[in-house]
Amino acid sequence: MSNWNLTAIAASLVLLGGCQQAAAPVAAAPNITEADANKLVDTMVSTWESKDAAKIKALYAPGVVAFDYGLGPIEADRATFDKAQDLFAAAEIDSEEQVSRKIQILDADTFVVSGVWDGTSKTKPASNGLVRCTDVFQKDAAGAWSIINEHCSAMPKAG
Repeated sequence: MSNWNLTAIAASLVLLGGCQQAAAPVAAAPNITEADANKLVDTMVSTWESKDAAKIKALYAPGVVAFDYGLGPIEADRATFDKAQDLFAAAEIDSEEQVSRKIQILDADTFVVSGVWDGTSKTKPASNGLVRCTDVFQKDAAGAWSIINEHCSAMPKAG
């Protein structure tokens, strides 16, 4: 075969390759809506108000990392985290009135809520007070949402 024939074949292959249609882009998973994120946060707050330690703990991913307003150090192991939730449930907070809330959608599987809540207890008034929290929610492979990171602190006193 001559060089001219080889060149013609190679050029034909290049031209044919250029005629190939590009693969259709893979559709991205739809993002969670702000309305859906707000519903999940409302569920979180009503679960906090339940005073049921087991239900409260179930809101959080197994590997949650947290700063709790009642404890100082980072809670990076589940046993320490669970103890903090037991203490929270024992505070018997009846109501967590929302003062402010901001949702940030990061991607289809992750959003952040930051807010301030005014917690009150009828039986333990010492538990009353403003708390600010930032919670990171993430959807797992099964499609369930849980909190993977939380940072809560008491509001500073004015003045």
